[in-house]
Order: sequence, then C-alpha cells, then structure tokens
Amino acid sequence: MRYLMGVDIGGSVAKAAIYDAAGHEVCACGRKMDTLTPQPEYCQRDPMQIRDCVYGAIADVLRQSGVAGGDIAAIGVTGQANGLYMFKADGTPVYPAILSSDLRAKEFIRQWNEDGTLDAILPKTRQILWAGQTSALVAWFARHDPDTLRRADVFVTAKDYARFLLTGVFAMETTEASSQSLMDLDTRRLSPEIAERLGIGAYMDKFPPKLLESTEIGGYVTAQCAALTGLAEGTPVVGGLIDTVASIISQGITREEQLGMIIGTWGVNTFITRRPLYSKDIFSAFYYCLPGYQLILEGSPTSATNLEWFLQTFLRRQGQTFCGYDAVNRMVEQSDLHSSILFLPFLYGTNVNIDAKGTFVGLKGGHDIGDMLRAIYEGVVFCHMYHIDRLLKFRDPPKTVRIAGGGARSAVWMQIFADALGAQVEVSEAEELGAMGAAMAAGVGVGVFADMYQAVERFTDIRRVYQPDPEKHAYYQKKYAMYRRLIDALDPLWGDIEALS
Repeated sequence: MRYLMGVDIGGSVAKAAIYDAAGHEVCACGRKMDTLTPQPEYCQRDPMQIRDCVYGAIADVLRQSGVAGGDIAAIGVTGQANGLYMFKADGTPVYPAILSSDLRAKEFIRQWNEDGTLDAILPKTRQILWAGQTSALVAWFARHDPDTLRRADVFVTAKDYARFLLTGVFAMETTEASSQSLMDLDTRRLSPEIAERLGIGAYMDKFPPKLLESTEIGGYVTAQCAALTGLAEGTPVVGGLIDTVASIISQGITREEQLGMIIGTWGVNTFITRRPLYSKDIFSAFYYCLPGYQLILEGSPTSATNLEWFLQTFLRRQGQTFCGYDAVNRMVEQSDLHSSILFLPFLYGTNVNIDAKGTFVGLKGGHDIGDMLRAIYEGVVFCHMYHIDRLLKFRDPPKTVRIAGGGARSAVWMQIFADALGAQVEVSEAEELGAMGAAMAAGVGVGVFADMYQAVERFTDIRRVYQPDPEKHAYYQKKYAMYRRLIDALDPLWGDIEALS
C-alpha cells in the first residue's frame, strides 16, 4: 500500500502525519517548538530547532506507524503563514525565524494606512496590511537592520522552509505568496511596483524566483533528509498550501455558500468565491487551491492563544500542576452562563485598534477561575462573530459553519459557538487538518486523486454536529452587543495606554 504524508510547521508544534489513499489518518506525531520573545512584541523561533523538530516528527511518525519510508508516495507541506525566515543559499539562518504574531513592524502599518500606500496597492493585493506580514517585516529590517537583509540570500516562510528541509530547494508557493501583499492577484506574479511602493523594491531578488502551484512537484527528498528521517530518497514533495487553505480544504469547503473557521493561533473566518472581491472591510483575499477560486478571509491573532496564555500564567506557573483540558472544559461548563465578565482577546494583536490590549471587564470578588475561563471562551467567540459580521457585507449568513483548529477539540467551546452564532456547527473527524490538507495536495500532485475535489470526497468526514439553543442564542446576542459597545468605548483610550509603556 502507498501512503501520503503531510508536514506542518504550526504555531507551536512541528507535525508529520501519514494517510492512506482512502483518507484515513494512519498516524500523526508532533514536536513542540519554543517561541522566543527577546523584546516586547517580538515573536521568534530558532530555525535549527524548527529543523530538528521537522526531521524528528517525520522520523517519529514513520517509526510509530510502522510505515516504511519507501511506501510514502508523496509529501505535502504547510505551515504558519507569513512571518519572515532569512537564510543563506545553503540554508544557514542569518536571523531567528520571525512568526506572524510578531508586532515589531506595526509602525509601518500606521504609516501605510495614513499616507495612501494601502489605497494604492489594495486593488492589486486585495488585502489590508498587518504587522506580521512578510512585506511589513522586510520593510522593518530595511529601516532598522539592513545589514541582516544584505547577509540573507533568500526570504521564505514556514511552509517553504519545510519544503527546503526535505528537498534542499528554496521556492515559493502560490497560495502563500498571494497572501503577503506583494502579488498582483490579476497577474499571479510578485509585483515590483507594489514592492517599490512599500519601500522594499531593492530586496525583491531575495524571494525565490520559482513560484509553485499547490499540487506541483517542487523537489525530491534528498539523501541527507532521508538519512535523518527514514524517508526514501527521491520521494516527490509538492508545493503545498498556506496553513489556512490547508485547514479549510480539509474541512470540505468547496462551495461558496459554506463558511469555514479555524480556532487556533489566529481566529480565521472564511468563504470562497470566484468574484475578485477587495475592500478595506475585508482582511485578506488570496488564491485558494481550487481553480478559479479565491479565499476571502477575516481574521486576527485573537483566538485560542489567549486561552493558552491564561493557562500558562495562572495554572502552570507558581508550582501549580496543570489540571488538563478536560478539567478546564468542566470548569467552563459548570461556571455561570450569565456571568458579567467580558474578555477582549487582544493579548497578541487585534482587528479593532492596533494598540488594543487584552482586557477583563466586569470582574467581581465572587468570580473564580471557571468564570474567567468562560469569559475567555466567549470573548474568542465574540471576536470571531465580529469578523463574520464583516464577511456578511459580501454574502448571505450561513446556516452551517465548519470549525477546525485546536479549539475545536472542546465540545463545550463548540456548543458556545453554535449558541452564539445561532447556526449548526460541524467539526471534522480529523484533528490534524493542516497536515491533512498538505497530504491531499500531495495526492493530487502524483495522480492518486484526479483533483482536489476528489481528494475532499476521500478525506473529509464530519465527526460532531452541534445545534444552537434558541434561549442561549438570545442571551448571547445581548452579550455580544455589549462586547461591541465595550470595543467602541475603549477605542479612544488605547493610544494613551500604549504611550504609558
């Protein structure tokens, strides 16, 4: 039997997963990576740790599955989108890998929003500019650390680094390249004119000249990689998919009326369309993995990482023992539905004000950790609803929403989503949807599937369905309205609060 593999450099874990041709997950393994914050608003990672974790995860999944490296027909890659990885031509890093949650470049976002730059490039890029975007980070280095840019031979992102680790070849891939505010989506090429407008035209030769399609073979497993992992030398590796696209196609989003969400490092809310939409009211539009379609995305780093911060800060430090996610879900389930607490999930950035901060409002002396955890769950839901409100300017409300990501493992959280949205929520059987989407692309690339539509038929399987409670929906509509009012009330204060730091 021949198998497919997906490799995913995620927000915190490097994963490898193996699937059979019927779409069944055989085995998945991951190795956790450290996030470094040497200064406030910096989010970085050691590229050599990423390398070791990718190779280690692949070796682990082959060993634990019992699948021989020679039985892997093809490999797809995915990873956290945007950010900036800078290397010498041989793969030697010249700077730590910068993650998309990094905020050091937010000064450029203010500048570009105010001086007309965004207005000038938006019809071509079809996405707003944000601090962790590759283009913004290159601009930051051009102003503050040009020596590092000069020492680098190549700029890539997580997914394309994963492919390099497997094949020894640096290349870009279309879905990712189209998300970086450097591509003219009408021409399907990186635009020197856009780069000049952003002040980074001098560095465009640092981006790999090869632009791969998602299912196009981009290289083959090297002897070095084979020796370190157990893969067979010469195994084909396809272009792969930006992490959002990988997770959304894995959910079976192939029709325009569907809406897909991801509850992870970023809160992602999407639909697909053949219309060339762009607006300042849309966060991003970029290429999808189905011919002729673009993915319309509203999202921000305002999702499950807020929960991880709370658990790490209050339940894993001070000598306390983390009680586990099942216990966390029980605390939320047993907490007061009608608690007065509201939480703004803006610890790592926001979609409402570049200076906004994470905030608990409405705390009383009688509240406990369960009440605060419920407020975090609800605050993340409300932020997703805020994004969906923006999407609904361009489409009809969905009757069904498909949700993926780490947060989708929580039945309690998914029920809150269903109740708050007033819509049926569906959760896929598979949990490693990023790696699965990458494996689907690999299968198309080597002819296991005729196209991505056939891959979806084989792979997508809905595990759980959550129906909304009308009474709870009515309550959450009132609480969400209060969330919106709170955002508006605090908006004039964030800049002054930022000035205090």
